[in-house]
Amino acid sequence: MILDLSKKEHIPMINMYKKCKGIALVDKYLPNLSPLNKMYVINSMEDWEKVENEFPIQMMTARCDCPKGINGKLPNGQTFNRDRVRGYIEEVKSAVPDAVIILEDMKSGSNERIHTQGGVTLDIQIGDHIYMDYVGPGFDCRELCIGKAVHEAWNIPWEEVPFMKDSAIQKYKTMEVNQMEYIETAKERALFLIKAFPDKKDKILETIPKRYNGICRQIFRDIREQVIFPLWLQHEQLSKDGLRNFGVEVNIVEDGTLVPMEIQVPDRFKEKQTQER
Repeated sequence: MILDLSKKEHIPMINMYKKCKGIALVDKYLPNLSPLNKMYVINSMEDWEKVENEFPIQMMTARCDCPKGINGKLPNGQTFNRDRVRGYIEEVKSAVPDAVIILEDMKSGSNERIHTQGGVTLDIQIGDHIYMDYVGPGFDCRELCIGKAVHEAWNIPWEEVPFMKDSAIQKYKTMEVNQMEYIETAKERALFLIKAFPDKKDKILETIPKRYNGICRQIFRDIREQVIFPLWLQHEQLSKDGLRNFGVEVNIVEDGTLVPMEIQVPDRFKEKQTQER
């Protein structure tokens, strides 16, 4: 089985997997921000051998997913050299035999893990609120999604979204991490990155800031204008598609580019809410 996100006839089959559907929804609702050059969903080592040469030798991303109705402890997604994909497939299949592997060829810089400007998750309840959580430079959505860290948070009333100005950065803020708490999150992030990229230890330790200085105003504007506003304008279609309460994951890479990784479908998002809140 090889499913290609670019083929419309494959979308119903891709949507049978929760995470895959979340990635496909980015293509549908935020197409101008899609970070993908190519995405395949495969089921076996034999599938990988057929498409291996279509992916970059360095900095390719592999993730995994279960069919709806099947649960299991799956390994985290990885960004690594192509020659490590075989080992990743073996690890995934050993954990959950029915799992599939998501192969992503991402636009240049989109899968950067070390040099980042942070990550944002949005909890959107159409007609009610938008909760926004942020982690700062050197971090990405990983910490937000697994409940490891939140550096700043906002609660934006739904009816206020069309009128949001720069003052919203303070008006709707509900928390900001203190420096002692931040240092603990920075230590955990550094350990995670060093494990993933052991040959880049010195660079990692140099890159993660020693203090948290608050969200950059331009990042707040970009999230507002490139993600929040476009989704607000599409709220009727989102509701028709069953997306009245959903989440959005957005990484922010070094040059400030927004990289939406996933729009979580309602059942998947509720699972994450249980872990995080």
